[in-house]
Amino acid sequence: MTTATTTTGLNLRSGPGTQFSVIEVLPPQTVCEVLAQQGDWINVRVQGQEGFVHHNFVVLAGQATGPGFISPPPASDPAAAAALTPPDDKLIVLGAQANGTDRQAANAWNKYGGLLAPLAAQLNFDPGAAVAVLAIESGGRGFATDGRMIIRFENHLFFRQWGKDHADTFNQFFSFNPNQPWLDHQWRPDAGQAFQPFHGSQDGEWQVFTFARNLDDTAAKLSISMGGPQIVGFNYATLGFESVQQMFDAFTANERNQIVGLFNFIKGPGANSRRVQALQAQDFVTFASLYNGPGQAAQYGSLMHGLFDAFQSLRPAGA
Repeated sequence: MTTATTTTGLNLRSGPGTQFSVIEVLPPQTVCEVLAQQGDWINVRVQGQEGFVHHNFVVLAGQATGPGFISPPPASDPAAAAALTPPDDKLIVLGAQANGTDRQAANAWNKYGGLLAPLAAQLNFDPGAAVAVLAIESGGRGFATDGRMIIRFENHLFFRQWGKDHADTFNQFFSFNPNQPWLDHQWRPDAGQAFQPFHGSQDGEWQVFTFARNLDDTAAKLSISMGGPQIVGFNYATLGFESVQQMFDAFTANERNQIVGLFNFIKGPGANSRRVQALQAQDFVTFASLYNGPGQAAQYGSLMHGLFDAFQSLRPAGA
């Protein structure tokens, strides 16, 4: 028998939709017998009554995760610490005609798969999902060739963190689209110069970030996406860090910390993370909405699905 446990007070409805009447409100942690699933709705039996609940508010047996952060292989173990890459017989070997998507998936797996696999196993989802996130976010790279961490400085976030209280100074040096604030980011190092874009160049990202740090170091770090997973600094507590500075130091130290940080961001400190559940169900659009926000969730989810499928087609036996 498959069961589902409610995560909040939840309407048990007479049919699979909000247009159907409410039979009763189930308390949190109510265990229901799963009879069938119809799209986003699950047909359940509870205390002798049958009805429907929305899948976003229940945890199916096998999906459950406990509170607290994940436990990676200890860094004090030299073999575990070094095992970012898979063993040689688990590497993906591509032919000369491989397409770009295949190359992205292979690069991320060959670089990090030795750690992705055991961490994904702890959360009961396919490591291909983590491969897809890393490939999309940073091309599977945590550091540029010059040794600096891959970053993306977000003007609109720096405005929220600092600029709104220093608008005159902010507007002299930074700009963004007020209607779609994640677009049209530009800056200038001097008020007498013309504004210029900077995304797409790590030199440009670091120039803007360094300039912003001189205005407010903490606010600048809260406003960048960091490393291979491209997690924004203001999420530091969700990863288990006490401050954004601690997160920045850990992510600039090595890629292992970045990968562990990715999984702790997916997991979070509580139980039954919705990000984990979305990856367990391979619901990439929902995951995209939870990871990067709803603005471009369909596009991000489609890209993620493509990378995930590419990894499955390339996956070495036993990996």
